[in-house]
Amino acid sequence: MESKLVSDRVDSKKTLRILVVTHSPLSKEFGAGQMAINLAEAFKVRGNDVILWSPYPMPNLTRWWQSLQSFQLMRSKLDEFLKDQNHFNVIDCPSFLITKKVAQSTSLVIARSVQPDILYIMSNLFDSNNNFLKGMLLFPFNCFLGLSTIFLILQGWSRANYILCLGSLEKEWMYKWFPWWKSKLFVYVNALSKEDQFELKKIRLSRKKQQYQEGTKFIWIGRWVPHKGIKKLVEFILQRADSNPHDTFTIAGCKIDAERAFPFELFKSGRLNIIPSFARHEIFLLLADHDVGLFTSNVEGWGLVLNEMLESGMIVFATAAGGTKDLQPFFETLMLFPIPQVIPDFSPSSNQSIEQYHEIFNWDKITEIYTNIIL
Repeated sequence: MESKLVSDRVDSKKTLRILVVTHSPLSKEFGAGQMAINLAEAFKVRGNDVILWSPYPMPNLTRWWQSLQSFQLMRSKLDEFLKDQNHFNVIDCPSFLITKKVAQSTSLVIARSVQPDILYIMSNLFDSNNNFLKGMLLFPFNCFLGLSTIFLILQGWSRANYILCLGSLEKEWMYKWFPWWKSKLFVYVNALSKEDQFELKKIRLSRKKQQYQEGTKFIWIGRWVPHKGIKKLVEFILQRADSNPHDTFTIAGCKIDAERAFPFELFKSGRLNIIPSFARHEIFLLLADHDVGLFTSNVEGWGLVLNEMLESGMIVFATAAGGTKDLQPFFETLMLFPIPQVIPDFSPSSNQSIEQYHEIFNWDKITEIYTNIIL
């Protein structure tokens, strides 16, 4: 473990005044919002004075050229909020929101990553799914917006006392590309809430061993965007549907964007079901009703759906992105692509590492490690 800067540390034995900042709405419907809520609640349980802050409500700045304007508005809102606040012991904040005012308002600035923003920007810049002519015309503008956002990210990292990388893959990437910040880098993992883990345990314990004699029910959950590996997903479904006529597929949470990627015959036959959106509590029914989970991301922050699928007792085939590397030691049911024609049989009860997994992947433990390392 890297040496710590003693002068930057605060006394973790006293009640700390902590500000947890997220760029997301404060709702468990959103991944970053869910993480911020869970972290803040865990800090409160440890006896700290915690404020959870979000810039929302925000104006509807969803056009591609408005992303930088949206970030600047978030930064301005955060600075305005801090004007009326007393000094914080710790501010936990996304890197692009770490302004000069943020650095002046606390003893410790923690740049906590929730997604690999720079890799997302690069992925979007060179997205092969974009219309070629349109992509060429917009490329200079996208480059300007991307570089401007990267500047804010780098500026935030430089102002932070510590950088918390989400998962070991992101830490390895940071080591490679920003070696001068090695002494700032630490890693944390993602986890579900206790309530979600309880619901998933019930599904796992009631899941029957699947023989796959009448077809396998696959499910993919996520936004329909290039970095989620949608090209890989489409290719897999088309090939699998052709070679395994009894298999069925569900794509959930993708809005209506996925429909045009598949032939009408798959929908007509009932073998492909697209669920544009669903309420948070409905995910448990979706997981219980399927056999195999798919995770196809090229670039990912963590992919909390991995935890959800695995804790529900599903077999999951994944790419080497997000939290896959950190989760694999605990789940023999988590395997890398490609998917074999014959799916291996696993009984949920055969997973001997689930208790060890829960000892690490829970927010009480994450916060304990956070406190011991950083504070």
